[in-house]
Amino acid sequence: MSLRSAAALVLLSVLLTGMTAWAQPLTLPSLNADKPAAQPEVLTAEQAFELIHAEQSAIKTEADGSRLLELRWNIAPGHYLYRDQLRMLDAQGQPIPLQIPEGRPLSDAFFGSVQVFHRELRIHAALPERSVQWPLELQWQGCAEIGICYPVQQQIISAAQAGMDRNADAPTPALNEDNMQAAQPGLLQALALPPSVRIGPLALPTMALAAFLALLASQWWARLRQRQSNQPVEKLLLHATLAGLVAARAAYVVQWWPEYWEPVSASPANALQILDIRDGGWNLWAGLLVAALWAAWSCRSHALLKRGVLQSLGVGAFILMAAYALRNWVEPPASSLPSLTLVNAAAQPMDLRSYGGQPLVINLWASWCPPCKREMPVLAQAQKDHPGVRFIWINQGEDAAAVLRYLQSMPLPPAQVLLDPDQLVGQHWQQRSLPSTYFYDANGRLRSTRTGELSRASLSEQLRIIAPPTQAP
Repeated sequence: MSLRSAAALVLLSVLLTGMTAWAQPLTLPSLNADKPAAQPEVLTAEQAFELIHAEQSAIKTEADGSRLLELRWNIAPGHYLYRDQLRMLDAQGQPIPLQIPEGRPLSDAFFGSVQVFHRELRIHAALPERSVQWPLELQWQGCAEIGICYPVQQQIISAAQAGMDRNADAPTPALNEDNMQAAQPGLLQALALPPSVRIGPLALPTMALAAFLALLASQWWARLRQRQSNQPVEKLLLHATLAGLVAARAAYVVQWWPEYWEPVSASPANALQILDIRDGGWNLWAGLLVAALWAAWSCRSHALLKRGVLQSLGVGAFILMAAYALRNWVEPPASSLPSLTLVNAAAQPMDLRSYGGQPLVINLWASWCPPCKREMPVLAQAQKDHPGVRFIWINQGEDAAAVLRYLQSMPLPPAQVLLDPDQLVGQHWQQRSLPSTYFYDANGRLRSTRTGELSRASLSEQLRIIAPPTQAP
């Protein structure tokens, strides 16, 4: 059993990738280079920009019957809010009209020519009447004059908080089969397995954990049968398992042979990529079939031994197939793009929801992460080969200087490289391991997630899900 367990642990250690990246402010020394070296204490975003919570008394009714909510910030000395970064979205992601006064012009090192506000800011938002538009999401962003640029801040405003009656004037939507299923996920959706499971600061691929559990369960059953029959069930099970692993990898390589052959033809040294199982490339069905055939052939003259080995394989196969079905065949509850605004390497604010309408690949990375850097050329080439798919690289936990230094050695489109120094995107997905890649279809639905390094083959496999060849440009 120790040999089998050791093999499983080796497999998991190879598949395991990622380290924890901690949040840090986005420091821009060029914002105020003429300041003395000694800097005052850095305030948090909440201390620098205090939002006065919305109350019913802050609502006023216009002549046309529309209602406006007044929002007010107290801005700490030495700090300012960007006018262009103020926005409000309803529950459906649609913008809410805002009445914002003119700000003071400023030539900003990061955003260029902008308007900013100091000390205090008051704006008014048009309140929606339909209940489906609530709650609202308010966003704002600001900087400190000492050279600290804060990430985009968010505040959820509920209808009750704003003194609105959500039931008033709210039409009752007609219930049909589609929206009933959407509103009330079934039992299978609740059983859908996530792409990875967090254990402390680490995220392990779900299928790798399922394989580990299948190995332990089949080994336990084999030992039980061996004691009952006095036959070498464990030994034959180990041989069948190894044969299945080799077949599963070989079948995957054959299935995606063009993706493996192209780098090998460029350099024979790349042939080692065929053996690199860190890309998670396995053909489950080929592996199970070969393992069963191997066991049946090896024990063809020993009926009792064959029964024990096949039963042990069946226990592990059941766990693997159940996990595979719940991971790949059961559609989890819908997960849309997060409503976050980040700044890209071209100093432009970008709302992640603006990338909807086309297949989208979002890669979370850091320059200190070795597997991130190994897979980066693969992702960059895929963007060139698939112009109909948008690739977005979101850096986690590093400042602008570190990202720009890395881009000097790995040329990526600056407009498609986003900065997330506080790891807001990682928090949204509850993901702390790098690299992590998310695949959205043209309808904005999350179709697949990959934790760990991608190869040309495993990336092509995921791209086929969100952009089938018949739809790809």
